[in-house]
Amino acid sequence: MRLKDRVAIITGGASGIGEGICLCMAKEGSHVVISDINMDFSAKVADKILKMGRKALTVRTDVRKAEDCQNLIKKSLEEMGSLDILVCCSGFPGYSDNTTGEDPTRIENISEDNWNLTIDTNLKGVFLCNRSIAPYFKQKKKGKIINIASIAGRRGADWIPHYSASKAGVIIMSQAIAAQLAPFNVNVNTICPGFIWTPMSLTSGKMMAKLYPQFNNMNPVEVFDEVVRTKVPLGRPQTPEAIGNLAVFLASDEANEITGQAINVDGGAVFS
Repeated sequence: MRLKDRVAIITGGASGIGEGICLCMAKEGSHVVISDINMDFSAKVADKILKMGRKALTVRTDVRKAEDCQNLIKKSLEEMGSLDILVCCSGFPGYSDNTTGEDPTRIENISEDNWNLTIDTNLKGVFLCNRSIAPYFKQKKKGKIINIASIAGRRGADWIPHYSASKAGVIIMSQAIAAQLAPFNVNVNTICPGFIWTPMSLTSGKMMAKLYPQFNNMNPVEVFDEVVRTKVPLGRPQTPEAIGNLAVFLASDEANEITGQAINVDGGAVFS
């Protein structure tokens, strides 16, 4: 097992990509701290991890709040004894599923509140968690940080400009943090997922079916399938497990010489 007896924190670990990363890391021997705002879902993921024979801890965390991120590290160290891996996976899609009226994806219709929520969750949250764990990893002179961005941060998606901005920020910020922490033997990398069916996909599918004629009379799953068909050269969606497998690799000793990189897992949707 590549991560035997290591301890990983995964923010946004209660569902979707985050859950996939939690389970993949546990499968490879890691004990897992599940950080999320949804404690019911977190408990279900923890139960799966415990059944694998690993330790699991749930910590309610709003990554937009500095005190929550600091408490996450503090409580994890108190309960687990040490930390080896941080994966920042909390995210907000940039809009809600109760959209009515004007197209909320157009720049003139994006509210300042929506902008702030998107940036605070997707970019500030990564910053706060990275900042909170950096002193510990620097003192330990070892650590792996994996920040989850998106291919929308590689090439701006016209239906989510604020989301694209937040994810591009994660990529560039991670490179800068990687440069700062490299002298302390801390690796920092970014994963850019492509098209994965998650709760956020349900939200975006509902919105796109309402707003775009080409998706009229389609349910969210049909919208997702059509987007994959037209955007992904390999012709299939990615999975949370695909992201989890890469996260396991980046967290393992096999990736000790990799830092400051952003890696796409997108079926060829973006070549970069």
